[in-house]
Amino acid sequence: MKFAQHLKQLKPNPRILYNDEELMEMKARLADNKLESGIDFNNAWDKTLELAESYVDEKEFTVLYPSCSVQLTIPLPLIQLEPVGDPPGYKDYPFWTMYSRAIEDRIRILAFAYGMTREKRFAEKVKEYLIALSSFTRWFEFPLRGAEGNLSNAHFTIGAAIGYDAILHTLSNSEKNTIKHAILTKGLQPFRIDFANHDSHNIIASKQVAMLIGSLAILDSDCEDEVEPFIFNSCTYISDYLDSRLKDADIEGLLYLNVAVRHVLLAVDTYHRSTGNVEFLQHPYFSFLPDIFIYSLGTGGEKSFVNFSDSFYSLDISYLMAILASKNQNRIASWYINKFSESHLETLLHANNLPEPLEPEKYYENKCSNIFSTIGWASLRSGWKDLNHLLAFNSSQSAKDHNHFDQNNFILHVAGEWLISNPGYQDYVEGPRRDFTIGTIGHNSMLVNGNGQSRLGKSKFVDWYTSDNYSFVSGEAAGAYDKSISQWERKIVHIDNSYYLIVDKVVKEDPDSVLSFLFHTPAQIYAGDKNLLPGTKTEEKHIRFTGDKASVSLYDCYPEDTKKSIEQHKGAEEYGSYLQVVPHDKEQLQYMITMLVPESSENELAYSVTRDGSLFQMEVSRQGITDHILVNEERESVWQTSSNREIGLQGEQGWISFQNDDNKLSKLSVVKGSCMKLQEDTIFQSTEDLNVSVHFNKKGAKIQLELPKTTQVWIKTPQPTGLLVNNEEHLINYQNEQGMLEFHLKFGKYEIKLSI
Repeated sequence: MKFAQHLKQLKPNPRILYNDEELMEMKARLADNKLESGIDFNNAWDKTLELAESYVDEKEFTVLYPSCSVQLTIPLPLIQLEPVGDPPGYKDYPFWTMYSRAIEDRIRILAFAYGMTREKRFAEKVKEYLIALSSFTRWFEFPLRGAEGNLSNAHFTIGAAIGYDAILHTLSNSEKNTIKHAILTKGLQPFRIDFANHDSHNIIASKQVAMLIGSLAILDSDCEDEVEPFIFNSCTYISDYLDSRLKDADIEGLLYLNVAVRHVLLAVDTYHRSTGNVEFLQHPYFSFLPDIFIYSLGTGGEKSFVNFSDSFYSLDISYLMAILASKNQNRIASWYINKFSESHLETLLHANNLPEPLEPEKYYENKCSNIFSTIGWASLRSGWKDLNHLLAFNSSQSAKDHNHFDQNNFILHVAGEWLISNPGYQDYVEGPRRDFTIGTIGHNSMLVNGNGQSRLGKSKFVDWYTSDNYSFVSGEAAGAYDKSISQWERKIVHIDNSYYLIVDKVVKEDPDSVLSFLFHTPAQIYAGDKNLLPGTKTEEKHIRFTGDKASVSLYDCYPEDTKKSIEQHKGAEEYGSYLQVVPHDKEQLQYMITMLVPESSENELAYSVTRDGSLFQMEVSRQGITDHILVNEERESVWQTSSNREIGLQGEQGWISFQNDDNKLSKLSVVKGSCMKLQEDTIFQSTEDLNVSVHFNKKGAKIQLELPKTTQVWIKTPQPTGLLVNNEEHLINYQNEQGMLEFHLKFGKYEIKLSI
């Protein structure tokens, strides 16, 4: 990008939070006084104005630090916060982070209120904050560290830039010079230590963004030479950041992704407003970004998110969704804003010019599961509706400070409720609560001889496949442990949007090593009618986690002999209980199979498991349906047969489903295979190993194919009357004698719909 050329078209102030044209548009929208796509802009404005008025009148404000049980009262007019002293167990606790955020938020609200009303009292309060900040000796908290590792100087710089830009024409020359000098010397110049730092860490991203916003606020002919190096450095960082997000494995969880991206979008939006250039906004990363949040969103209409790493179930992502909806016309972001819009400033600033919202099932064309292989996250879900479910799984290479020792960990959300859960944000004080929140013991993972993972990251997805009715992902996490194991591959299979199979394969260095598989829940735990409390042991194979809204049944399917107990971590009892399952077998190669059935009734499902070396065959009976699942845990295409010898498969994995009332074939999937037979009758065959899923219905069938190369495919179907391949009409090649539909297709993915 030609940054210098863009700066030649620099727009006049205000150009940071808004410009004059945007203010006029917002005023007109409020005057129109009508609901737009269900968003009540007038209510958002009333609440924003009420908040601004409270900020004008307040004589002090409080800053809460729940992690260390501290509350600070900040008197006004503002003076520099004196050292607070570290809470017990902490070193260099960053009190200034929330303190600076509270000041930035106040300046932002007041600046917007002034722009909309032109009432002097709002501008005067902004000026009061700016002059006070200018009198600080520094904008970073720890003098010996300077700006290194501090978020406060980013928040102060952004806040000062927003305020200065908004009330510039009300300031005297002396006041302008004082505030500009503070932004330059206290804000920008300490950031020089990050000129060569292109780390994606949220603190670095925030500081790099503050460089750009602070520079664009004060850029004029008087300070051009001093400021432009910060602009060019920041723009280069943002460009590299956006490129790297598409290929970098690092992720610190959704909380810090939101923090970093919110700042980057603030910079990108400001750059566009200041220069008129849209290249940053149109970066491909912003087309992908909403997907990870939407696929990590809970079900049942709840605004609850996957809390891998240091994160919370509750996140405010309205800013990034509003920007991407209004500026990039992203329809899934528009759906989010329309469904979860809140009456705050983001709604006013960015929820204009929204495209028609499109709900997730339609936007993603019923692709309810997604594999984010680069970062090692997976979302296996049945949908986004009230009674749907979501299983999120991580096996990641990311080893950032906010990551946990939690590889091959998963959580489960059912009908608006987390039934298998993570502890969320880590406790930084050494002790059992920290051990639990950051360690393997607090996650739905595995212990070896009572020990968890010793290295962050060191894991990855080794295989995956998604289709409408059969999806799976496999993660390899042995690298996160010491030398006690050489392999731990966990495969999670989602079958017919109804239930999950968890297949664990562990190779131990010592056959006598004891494996413990953990399942944490905030719900009540039952075996039959018995409520299992901490310290309880059970021989039952069927355990239920029953919450306030939903339940999930856990079946301990294989091996036959396991020890199950309900545990709590001593010193971290507040985080609830967990089920621990320990196989009794003393084998160097250890397998375990667990079945999870969301929204299950108390009626037990019938299932059977047989094993022949690495070959597993399961039969599951559920609500008038019988499933047969065949899996080779060596992940190779081999010939497999069901226990009754009626089903044959050449492949790595296969699933076939029958309706019990007429024993009619309903659905099938084959992964890395070339043949499936039913009672010697070939129902699928291909010249190359491929992935296929088929759903038969009364009107025809839907076939999904993934081909590694040009392949001939035959599928047994009634003779079709119409055929669509990727929504285009296709010639029908039907072999009447064999009753087979034949395709000759090149490498790629295909969705085939046939009518009968």
